[in-house]
Amino acid sequence: MLGEILVWTAAGACLTAVLAYFFHHQFGSPVFLRTGRWAFIVAVTGVIGTAAFLLHLILSHQFQYTYVWSYSSRELPTPLLISTLYAGQEGSFMLWTLYTSIIGLFLLRYTAKMRYEVHVMGVYGLIMLMLLVMLILKSPFRLVWESWPGEVKPGFVPPNGRGLNPLLQNYWMVIHPQVLFSGFAAMAVPYAFAIAALMKRDYQQWIKPATPWMMFAGLVLGTGIMMGGFWAYETLGWGGYWGWDPVENSSLVPWLVCIAGIHTILSQRKSGGFVRTNLILGMLCFLMVLYSTFLTRSGVLGDTSVHSFVDPGMVVYWFLIAIIVLFFALGVGLLVARWKEIPRARIPHTLYSREFALFLGATTLVAIAILVTLGTSSPIVTDILNGKKSAIDIDYYARTITPLGVLIGVLSGLGQLLWWTRSDRAELLRVLRVPVLLAVLTTLILVAFGLRGILGVLFVLGASFALFANIQVGIRVFKGNPKLMGGAVAHVGLAIMFLGFLASSEYDVQQTVSLSQGTPVDALGYRLTYLGYRPLENEKYAFHVRVEKGEKQYQVAPVMYHSTYNDGLMRNPDVLNLISSDFYLAPLSLEQPGQDSVAGMERATFHVGETRTLAELTVTFLGFRLPEMHQAEMMEGKEIRIGARFSVARNGGSALVVEPARLLKGGEAREAPAMFENRYQFLITAMSPDREARQNSTVEIGVLDQLTAAAGTGAPDILVAEASIKPYINLVWAGLIILLAGFVVTVFRRAQEASLKRPIAPEVA
Repeated sequence: MLGEILVWTAAGACLTAVLAYFFHHQFGSPVFLRTGRWAFIVAVTGVIGTAAFLLHLILSHQFQYTYVWSYSSRELPTPLLISTLYAGQEGSFMLWTLYTSIIGLFLLRYTAKMRYEVHVMGVYGLIMLMLLVMLILKSPFRLVWESWPGEVKPGFVPPNGRGLNPLLQNYWMVIHPQVLFSGFAAMAVPYAFAIAALMKRDYQQWIKPATPWMMFAGLVLGTGIMMGGFWAYETLGWGGYWGWDPVENSSLVPWLVCIAGIHTILSQRKSGGFVRTNLILGMLCFLMVLYSTFLTRSGVLGDTSVHSFVDPGMVVYWFLIAIIVLFFALGVGLLVARWKEIPRARIPHTLYSREFALFLGATTLVAIAILVTLGTSSPIVTDILNGKKSAIDIDYYARTITPLGVLIGVLSGLGQLLWWTRSDRAELLRVLRVPVLLAVLTTLILVAFGLRGILGVLFVLGASFALFANIQVGIRVFKGNPKLMGGAVAHVGLAIMFLGFLASSEYDVQQTVSLSQGTPVDALGYRLTYLGYRPLENEKYAFHVRVEKGEKQYQVAPVMYHSTYNDGLMRNPDVLNLISSDFYLAPLSLEQPGQDSVAGMERATFHVGETRTLAELTVTFLGFRLPEMHQAEMMEGKEIRIGARFSVARNGGSALVVEPARLLKGGEAREAPAMFENRYQFLITAMSPDREARQNSTVEIGVLDQLTAAAGTGAPDILVAEASIKPYINLVWAGLIILLAGFVVTVFRRAQEASLKRPIAPEVA
């Protein structure tokens, strides 16, 4: 069919381009060079055509395709419908390949101008080829009867799709993944340049054309990380902007390595040092993207990550490993082969030089990346050592990384004040006086206002020093040449962000409140009054709460609803943005004493075989009764009954089996309670059946003793929510924006410098 033909065509053209560039490298024939260029352009055209065809299938509701059925539906608005292009594993690989190809077009023209086309595009084409092979192995063009043979009849077209995960139904879904995968794609460029440098034996000049691309990759990936943090904070209800989940860490680690490489490249450009280091870091940017992809998409972290992808199958699992081995072996093999001939510059720099500060800063960033990688990989390590996967405690990251953050703050200020090669000690002490004095003064003031803990004091001291030192440098540079301000601006943003990290995470306060409708409750210095709820679209409900502080009044409206997609209660917080802090209200539940299904109900979560006591009953979960033709019945729009079987006994009497059920039809769910002794009502409140490993299934039920239920009392609704105050969290967002603005200034400056280095000329092998 057309989609698979386009993928195979793109893969064939990409392979042709790689081989043509390799043959030109070997034999120097211009025919191979022209073939490589046109073959790559054909490959890019094929990738764009593949993505356009998949998007057409989604927009035209071609639900006979498994991917389209799995992630889209007729009810989704157009922007979210478009975003389903990359909502699943297959689509996310499609998006990665698409942006790799688009960046490749610009890279093709750029490297031809810089006389690096043959080697860079040969390596870059190989990377794109591996992504295309992944699309062949994990095709988004499988038909539903191919995915579920025997369950779905050939030729059957479901009337509607399963839809998009409610957690992803947000405007951030439209833009955040695209920026993030653009960053992943851009990380391949430094790798390609580093490999090309080793192939050409050009150990000094390669960094000039590579620098703008490394900075561009850092800028784009950093922007994607910022968007993801804001999405998590504003919408997902995690109570913060970073949870150290593997999917988050998978973008952070290559970004840290990239930033380390940017700093050491600057040193090589100035003094010729760190030649081997820059080759290693240039390759490591992309290798860490590959390793992080393996962690989050191979299924190895499926039991320990809140949003990593499920097991993609053994073929894809081993192919991911093969890709890592291939590009690791290519890089390390060339590096070892060229190691002795790579020059080691003897630079007479001292401890009081910018080179030494940059080296320490890069080393610290790489150390942080290693620590994050070890923490993220802990389930694999524990599985090997103990035979059981277990995630590391989140406190590990705070304990290990915070001290290094202090060092980063100090070095980001000190490095800007030092001169290349060596600095005059007396002059250094003179320029240090103002930022050190202001940093100490700021820290003392914050201690007076409640700053506590030695580590917290040191963190503020380091961040404050970085802030004032870079402001001082920025003012001086602005008076001379404003184009050189990028570094100072970025470090100012980093310092402000660090201060926001500490304030918002260490000094936030939380309180769980029960808000009876119309009754004011005091919490965290605010007066909260639950005013009631109103329905929104798609069966969502907004819960309005008046927030009073002195004479000022505000209103927040967190959202809560039941999702049939993942059979759970979805909660979206609302944030009141104030100048010095955010007031954050996350809904937990709504208690309605006038309804039998909620009031007086005792709830518990069971694993298969687990026994608990509820409402004076001994209850054992026996397992689920699942329909045999689950997928086929869902696609045909038939009602599906999923029953949960329990053994129930009272007062040591004989046990009986009760089976409450959940009925699914047309994207909606309704409950079918079960009774015990005509008195106790059993109701499923949440469930997670596992057809493949039924012992891993879980269910949450509520048991209601109808004799004691307080029905019909007319009591008001009670909104249970978690209120919290995030002090000075705006510093985090402001710091990130300033940091990225500094990147933008530097990227344009370095790109302009690179364009002036070499005229357009024919490629020379």
